[in-house]
Amino acid sequence: MSSDSQREKCPARGTLGVWLFALRAPFLTASALPVLVGSSAAYWKTGNLAADRLLAAVGGVVCLHLGANLTNDYFDYVTGCDDLNPQPTPYSGGSRVIQHGLIPARAILAVAWLCFALGAIQGLWLWTALRGMAAGNAVLWLGLAGLGGGILYSAVPFKLSYRGAGEIIVFTLFGPMAVAGGYCSQTGSLGVFPFLVAVPAGLLVLAVLLVNEVLDYEWDGLAGKRTVIVRLGGRRGYDLYLAVYFAAYAWIAAGMLVRIYPPLAGLALAPLAAAGRLRPRTALADRASTVRASGFTVISHTLTAGLIAAAYFVGHLL
Repeated sequence: MSSDSQREKCPARGTLGVWLFALRAPFLTASALPVLVGSSAAYWKTGNLAADRLLAAVGGVVCLHLGANLTNDYFDYVTGCDDLNPQPTPYSGGSRVIQHGLIPARAILAVAWLCFALGAIQGLWLWTALRGMAAGNAVLWLGLAGLGGGILYSAVPFKLSYRGAGEIIVFTLFGPMAVAGGYCSQTGSLGVFPFLVAVPAGLLVLAVLLVNEVLDYEWDGLAGKRTVIVRLGGRRGYDLYLAVYFAAYAWIAAGMLVRIYPPLAGLALAPLAAAGRLRPRTALADRASTVRASGFTVISHTLTAGLIAAAYFVGHLL
């Protein structure tokens, strides 16, 4: 692929547009919505909602997510992983802003550390606001785990995403930990409930990662990035992606039966109506179909998490 065609990966123009592209701002729903799910579940349970603590929880998690996005770009540039991929997509292959000379690598890393620092500050404020509550310290530990996971995911020499642990980290950070953080920010307590609520959010973000790894598995293998999909191969990897995707909706359906989710959460099953497009033979035969599957999975996560959060909010009022 030529340099000009690779530049299509980053269509943004102007300093602000390029930075928003590097930060991958449109994908911040992956971290913000699980926090809203946890907070709305707490509201459903208790009837209380503290707006200042909600904003701090969402802001802190989003800042950690931004830092992780930038460090991932930086270290995939340092290791040459993204350079080996001649077919980046809107969802995979890195932002390419460093490779195209749009932002210096040192600036990407500096802003990453700034984002991590801002996330830590909001987390510390939230911890002080919850001191004295039953599980106030849980927010501190959740925040530290989120910070550590965001750094260790791709930072040299740890590179956990290169060692087959990236999938576990993504599921945990964007599922149980984000939802539990939102729940704890409102109640100051933890238990099994928020972790049960969190499973679909974690599974759908994991599904996004897996289908993107299907897109990149050939070049990830060349770079020594031993993802789950590199180990399984494209066809079995795509089957795993499908299993994870549909497991998220099976969990929601089962959860409604045992009152983990309110009845209105049935609306969150809506993406299944269009899931027939995820046929493995079509996707694996045509890269463009796999790219569309990736985009559909991103939309599925956004709709599903948003509708679950709304179901909890409205469910308390009914």
